[in-house]
Amino acid sequence: MNIISSAAHADVLALVIQIAVLLLVAKVFGELLQRWGQPSVIGEIFAGVVLGPSFLGGLIPWFPGTIIPSTPIQGYLLETISLIGAILLLLITGFETDLNFIARRGRTAALISLGGILLPFVTGFYLGQFLPDDLLTDPNNRHVFALFIATAMSISAIPVIAKVLIDLKLIRRNLGQIIIASGMIDDAIGWTLLSVVVGMVAANGFTWINLFSSVAKVLLFIVLSFTVGFYLVKKSLAFIQDKYHDNDKILSLVLVLTFAWGALAQALHLEVVFGAFAIGIIFGQMQRLPHNVVEKIRSFAMSVFTPIFFAVVGLKMNISALVDTRLFLIALLVIFIASFGKIVGVYTVSRYIAKHDHWTALSYGAALNARGGMEIIVASIGLSIGILTNEVFSMIVLMAIVTSVMAPILLRYTLKHIESDDDEIERLQEEAAIKLSTIKNIHRVLIPIRFDPQQTNYNNLIIQIIKFSLLSKIAAKNSLSITLLSIVNKDQKDQARIMLNDLSKDLNASELVKKVLDKDGDITNQILSEAQKDYDMLILGSQ
Repeated sequence: MNIISSAAHADVLALVIQIAVLLLVAKVFGELLQRWGQPSVIGEIFAGVVLGPSFLGGLIPWFPGTIIPSTPIQGYLLETISLIGAILLLLITGFETDLNFIARRGRTAALISLGGILLPFVTGFYLGQFLPDDLLTDPNNRHVFALFIATAMSISAIPVIAKVLIDLKLIRRNLGQIIIASGMIDDAIGWTLLSVVVGMVAANGFTWINLFSSVAKVLLFIVLSFTVGFYLVKKSLAFIQDKYHDNDKILSLVLVLTFAWGALAQALHLEVVFGAFAIGIIFGQMQRLPHNVVEKIRSFAMSVFTPIFFAVVGLKMNISALVDTRLFLIALLVIFIASFGKIVGVYTVSRYIAKHDHWTALSYGAALNARGGMEIIVASIGLSIGILTNEVFSMIVLMAIVTSVMAPILLRYTLKHIESDDDEIERLQEEAAIKLSTIKNIHRVLIPIRFDPQQTNYNNLIIQIIKFSLLSKIAAKNSLSITLLSIVNKDQKDQARIMLNDLSKDLNASELVKKVLDKDGDITNQILSEAQKDYDMLILGSQ
């Protein structure tokens, strides 16, 4: 039986129209907001709100069937395109994540995250306890409902936060890196709590087995990512560079592993975007990864897929569901409690425990208050499992959009009062110089070594160049992958390996690869063939 079939003509037509219109309006609104001094992400979200049921979709009778999905299939198709945008955005965020910096500031990130979880959870729980009965699907199951609201209040939106930080050019600053690290911890805890609550709904109550199972899955994913995942990325990258000559082979590899690791996260009942984020971090640690691959991904993600993702977030909003005065006031209360819990919780810990100044602590709270698409996903889960009514769903979606819009506005204000310290200025200046410098963009070097069976002292001229010349200075600043290459007759391969092992003892490199190839015709052509495998520099010399 053939289970692969095409979507109906009307569904495909609707999808291509939706993509064209959403992308166009999102880019126009994003450009307008940038000209007004605001990040483009605000305009992209508002594009969806304007096109959605809140405005044009509610005013023009034929509009909902054209732009807003009118069948489940249309909704699934558009949601898939939107999901790709979230995946790519988290992949780019992983590329930009500096693990060394986070390791140095790990305690700060953990404390800030704790503040961003505890107070929102407590305030959200009490909000759930006091909402009117008619807003609950089952008033007798109020405790589980309250736990769901508490969990929803605790989660931040890494995709929105990342886009805001990129738009404001904060992603590489100390502030941005700590925010990303804190948001990552926030979401790991938040999604763990969510899985527990969903398990409680399915099991009609809380069980310790559900709790331990959820925590175990998160820990298992982290361990797999930085053991098996790291090994897989490293070996796959080396294999593809050595065996394939396609110009975009590394780009294809990055995307394949991104979706594969997203599948692993989804299989563990986490979110696909966590897999993308983890694989982005791992690829970001690879000296072999060509810089142009990152730029290619950034280009088509930021110009096509992420604007659609944020426009779809706005498209899901229906303000008309909250026209009732009582519902509107409750929605405002939800927004206030969500913002109060996150900003005050993060601020308090940052200011009085982590010992940051007032404006820096406020910046952390403002950024982590953004809920965005992740909150909408949470609300959608609550609606699908029958724990949220349509009214509460709309309130949570409105809260997600309002907090996402608030984040860049508050950050722009707080940043005026924050000055970079000397260490940050030095690091940013160095990174800016690296982008402009051909020499400092060298990360992968090929050094052919001529094998001489009569030679006993292998510290030849080329190795002296490596140890004492410009390359040693590059190695001191850059993460270098150095490949020592020797091309010999088959009966000399063991001796050549001994030579390369001896030569490599004193070399300063993050990664050292030793290759011994069989001599096959002209050695020069073999060297040039190897040099075409994504090396940034080829060093040739004589003894």
